[in-house]
Amino acid sequence: MNEVKTNQQYNDKEIQIRPAKKEDMKAVTEMIQELADFEEMPQGPKMSMRELERDGFEVSPPAFRCKIAELKGAVDQPVIGYALYFPTYSTWEGRSMMLEDLYVKNSERKRGVGKRLFNAVAKEALTTGCSRLDFHVLEWNPARSFYDAKGAVNLTNSEKWCYYRLTGEALRNASNEGGEA
Repeated sequence: MNEVKTNQQYNDKEIQIRPAKKEDMKAVTEMIQELADFEEMPQGPKMSMRELERDGFEVSPPAFRCKIAELKGAVDQPVIGYALYFPTYSTWEGRSMMLEDLYVKNSERKRGVGKRLFNAVAKEALTTGCSRLDFHVLEWNPARSFYDAKGAVNLTNSEKWCYYRLTGEALRNASNEGGEA
């Protein structure tokens, strides 16, 4: 068991941030459910491990990218966090990146793992020519203070942007209302 009883930061000899591999999707699937439980939406995840493997590693271009936080030398459960993200495009600013999930196992929090994952995604966004990194954070999530400290801007407050979503029947209805495919 990797239960940690301290908030001591990991050093570079203890942790590695790396691109995910197909075989990491089992651990990522488990952590997606842990994240949903944390967000009080345990029925939320609909993706299977097989779908993550397909969408991230068997199609070109992949539907998403993923970074893994891994404890070096750990035999049991070395993957302790992940960041799942994908490229987007802004008609105002060009290339951009969307961070969909950033999650660190509860036993590994407050040790710099989330910061390292976030910084690795930010670095990839910058080195691939992205002008921005977008992400969503639940209003009650204590991680908001981390993002605020990084200089992230809450667009709901600053620009009055509202984030919308069509799913299920509403999505089907919109798709059936005509227009060219």
